[in-house]
Amino acid sequence: MFAVLSRGVFLAAVGVAFLAGMLIGFDPADAPRLLIEFGGIALSTFVGAWAAFRLQTRREDAALRAGRAAALREAQFALVAQASVLQGLERNYLAKWRNDPNRDVRLKGIANHQEIPAVNLASLGFLLESDDPDLPNVLLDCQNKCNTALGILEDRFEEVRRFLRKLEAVRGERAVGQIVTADEVRHDVGPEISGALRALTDELYGAVDRAIATNDAAFGKLEQQLAKQFPGEAVLHRTPEP
Repeated sequence: MFAVLSRGVFLAAVGVAFLAGMLIGFDPADAPRLLIEFGGIALSTFVGAWAAFRLQTRREDAALRAGRAAALREAQFALVAQASVLQGLERNYLAKWRNDPNRDVRLKGIANHQEIPAVNLASLGFLLESDDPDLPNVLLDCQNKCNTALGILEDRFEEVRRFLRKLEAVRGERAVGQIVTADEVRHDVGPEISGALRALTDELYGAVDRAIATNDAAFGKLEQQLAKQFPGEAVLHRTPEP
């Protein structure tokens, strides 16, 4: 708004300055010629200024459009990074013991040390005025589910450490080289610790499953929105893991 007013004030100042210059040494007999000249100069000045204004406006609109498209691609990148971590966790650790009734004691503790980008929802406020104003909520839910899954992963890692410390305290050297059943191990650490580990293990499987499903759905909606709202802009695509 300030930029538009500034341009208007500038044009008015140019006109006033020109008119003042024309009136100095004014001869009534030259009035018709001066009016024609003034009209032509004023028109050309106005047209030139208007063309410059329109060019600047188009540039600003193009920059705004490119910035918003880039914000959507950054959100896509964040979802791809999160999906990579979640799917790697499922494929490399969880899948092997998924259907094992003793998965709580067989699944080792896993700590996540990766820096995972988050969706920058603050840069996506313009989506509230799009044809899919619920998309920010979808992305927020996706981010929350990823955070929840990774939070449970960390909690379970700490619980596994507590489990092992208790087992070592109870069995000591007797644990070395011995083959014991899952029930014997649970008995040794007690119901409180074994129960907590079982609960966190079940929660981890469920949380990762939900996070992966939500990520897939959110990425698909984001991909469609970017192509639809900003045709011609680059769109990230991802190929499902084999």
